[in-house]
Amino acid sequence: MLKAASLLKSWTPAVTAVRRHPYPRSFLQFLNNQPQTCVSTIGTGLTCASEHRPSQHVIIGLFTDVGSRYESVHENGMTHFFEHLAFKGTKSKTREQIECRMNACGAKFGCFTNRETAVFYADCLCSEVPAVMEILVESIYYNAFNPAEIEAQKAIVVAEMQHQDSDVNVLLSDYLHASAFQGSPLAQSILGSSMKVYNFTDNALCQFITRNFNPYRTVLVSVGGISHEQLECLANTYMMNVTAAVQCREPDLYRFTGSDVRYRNDSLPVGNIAVAVEGPCFCDFDRLYMDVARSYLGGWDQSQYAKRDHAAPVARRASLGKFCDAYQAFNITYKDTALWGVQFLSRGLDQEDMLYTIQDVWMQMCTMITEGELQRAKRQLKAELLTKTDTCFGAFKDIGRYVLYNCNHRPSLVERLIAIDKVTVDDFKDVCMKFIYDKCPVVVVVGQSEGLPEYTRIRASMYWLRV
Repeated sequence: MLKAASLLKSWTPAVTAVRRHPYPRSFLQFLNNQPQTCVSTIGTGLTCASEHRPSQHVIIGLFTDVGSRYESVHENGMTHFFEHLAFKGTKSKTREQIECRMNACGAKFGCFTNRETAVFYADCLCSEVPAVMEILVESIYYNAFNPAEIEAQKAIVVAEMQHQDSDVNVLLSDYLHASAFQGSPLAQSILGSSMKVYNFTDNALCQFITRNFNPYRTVLVSVGGISHEQLECLANTYMMNVTAAVQCREPDLYRFTGSDVRYRNDSLPVGNIAVAVEGPCFCDFDRLYMDVARSYLGGWDQSQYAKRDHAAPVARRASLGKFCDAYQAFNITYKDTALWGVQFLSRGLDQEDMLYTIQDVWMQMCTMITEGELQRAKRQLKAELLTKTDTCFGAFKDIGRYVLYNCNHRPSLVERLIAIDKVTVDDFKDVCMKFIYDKCPVVVVVGQSEGLPEYTRIRASMYWLRV
């Protein structure tokens, strides 16, 4: 008995723990078996992109290369206004008939617009896709533009503008674009102004939609339980008669201007501040490095514990010095430019310290970032990427932007994860030097602003004197 006990003590298992060694395949091998994105083009010029998943529901929608950037001064806000008008009646069906059909198929319809893209989509069961596709196509390309409905939607859109004016984050974003891209269409607001909205007519809206909603600049995207062949069949059935009567004009060239806008409002408890530089566009490979830089900066607010234990240097310094209530790095990308920077909430006397802390970390990124810090940022970016594309809606938006902007190609998750792993310290420093070091920033403040230094001092902190 004692001999057997001694043998058991000296015995070691031949198989190691599964927790340490995933079985039977590695994570990258698992991702290789994930569904791939299929892309094709039908006769009308419409691009079809799909990702088939074993599911009983599907998200299907149309991405169109249109937005406030494509609008003239008098048309500013038409794309967003059409978002309110889309499902309010077609040439063959009234609003009540459209709503009855939407309720009958049990689908969840939605739409959103930004400065470069308008998206109309629906989340439904696979069996209801033909009915949903018919509603989407008729509502967009065969809209009735009922004058009575247009007048009713004007009051709704103006009320939305008034609500957005009370949202400090939306106001900050509009001021940021207006200051950074002043004198170019990219500076225009998505909603437009109330004066222009009240001047919209049915003829003007019809001409704008006919000119801009072009099949050659549209991508039909589906993620879920339908195959690519079924998506092409739907496109040929419902989109074959949709033709481009007038070619959509290309957007005017942008112009980035280092500047600042300060909307002082001492009634607000803090100052909402954004500082940004011009970054690489959506299709530029350098965007990957700036996404890693955004992940390195991260975000923080007072509900989180930081002090000396936080991995992000900005969060560590801000929490120790109590310089801000919250901050978040951002990277807003477009087809030919981007805004990369940090937004933070800070009280008047702490704004200068917080701004200089951010700029100091930016200079460290350009000159002295370590391998360990870069590895943390890359892991965080990979986790964010996997989380974003795990849901059908997240994959839907990701496919639409890539196919619409990136020459009909969307890299797989494995390719993107491998590209992130290949980011080295030297390459990261070089890209940060290219886009951050000694560049003119754009600074925007809404709220308390008495503690923010003048622009010449902010510009002087965008470089270090080195010997």
